[in-house]
Amino acid sequence: MNIIKGIYNNGKIELIAHPFFNEPMEVLVIFPESKKKITKIGTMYKNSKTYYEKIEADLKELSQNSEKHLLEKFKDF
Repeated sequence: MNIIKGIYNNGKIELIAHPFFNEPMEVLVIFPESKKKITKIGTMYKNSKTYYEKIEADLKELSQNSEKHLLEKFKDF
């Protein structure tokens, strides 16, 4: 499976890079979920500090690992 990023706009997908093949081919289009930003996390400890930057970094890493998982899952598709 080859993966090429693109931009979806008004029903059309524009590829960012050119594929390495020219013949017609069936494709699978996956739209990522909307990015969400953490606004506030409640805790049961009144004086505890929440490290939003660390949480954001951890979520970004999880998201990237999820993308890798999808690539592995659909490599033989």
